[in-house]
Amino acid sequence: MAELQQKLAALASRDFPRRMAYLMAAAALALNISACWKVYRHEPLREAASRSLFASESRAFFDSGIAEPLPVFALKAGMGLGADPDTAVRVEGLAVFALLAAVTFFCGRRRLGDTAGALSTLFIAANPYFGYYAMQGGSHLYALLFLLLFWYWFDSPGGGRREALLAGVAGGLACLSRLDAAWAILIIAALSWAVRRREFALKRAALSLGLALLLAAPYLGWQKAKYSNSLYAQELSLRRWVNLDSYGYAPGAPYQAAPVGPVGFLMRKGAAGAVQDAFKGLGRAFACELPRVIYYKFLFVFIFLGVYAAFTLKNDGLLFFGAAALLPVLPLAGINQVPATGGLELRYYLWATWALCALAGFGFQEILVWLERRLSGAAAKNKA
Repeated sequence: MAELQQKLAALASRDFPRRMAYLMAAAALALNISACWKVYRHEPLREAASRSLFASESRAFFDSGIAEPLPVFALKAGMGLGADPDTAVRVEGLAVFALLAAVTFFCGRRRLGDTAGALSTLFIAANPYFGYYAMQGGSHLYALLFLLLFWYWFDSPGGGRREALLAGVAGGLACLSRLDAAWAILIIAALSWAVRRREFALKRAALSLGLALLLAAPYLGWQKAKYSNSLYAQELSLRRWVNLDSYGYAPGAPYQAAPVGPVGFLMRKGAAGAVQDAFKGLGRAFACELPRVIYYKFLFVFIFLGVYAAFTLKNDGLLFFGAAALLPVLPLAGINQVPATGGLELRYYLWATWALCALAGFGFQEILVWLERRLSGAAAKNKA
């Protein structure tokens, strides 16, 4: 009996599951990319449909039309090498997906543990929605890649000026992929300061945020020079959301065309309406969209365990990222963008999905740690 318990303890140790997760993650990523390429290769582009036009007409990096410059510049570079625009969008999206899996693996191992990093990568690599939106060239994936790097370096324990500079560069690139990533960056910084005031390195944080702003500022200046509004593209998008919330897709509705600012968007129904919309979006997100985008429902068991373990072991950084990924979506989450099902397109939840997959990997790892201790203790007691 003691020998059997020792063998079980060896199997429950983190080495075996970690090695299996390495292999499964690599296989899942390859299979996901291959399957998505075969199935969605001729699927019409949606978000990135006009990106080739912006890329062909742009004359400089920040000259990207009503789209953030980094995905447009990436496509322009591909087109400059002679690639077909449609193919280039998809190939670049899949490359970003592969990079996201690699960054998840290395950052997850150092911040969450070896097994958690490997399992988080597996859950991301096997998720079909990441593959689908990679084939669509989604800017959310571009921003998520750099947001993850920002979180890793900004919240790095014992980091110095080098980590602060790297975090600033990553944060700036995230904003140049999607400007609304600035909300996530600010939330990560605010939560880190609020919870760790004594340990919070204010100078490092100021350096990171200042550098991110410095990198994003030329894009804001370019919009100001061309459209007389630093947030023209983003406010135009918010106007579309207001119209959609007010009139849906009704033909002949009195749609408004003027851009609307972030404050005007949030307060369009008053302060009480803003709070109500946020709670409505929160309920909608957890009841409908997040379970869909997570795809594998059994992961929620490990997600709950991961949340408990993160609180118990004071791994606040992962919780900060989860909050920063979800909170900016809540003002939109109650709007019925998708006529058939209601709610938002699932691409808006990819950032939060990464956090939930990381929590699932963390929860699974802590189960293995607990199981290993129990089996090792039982084997030692029987041996004595």
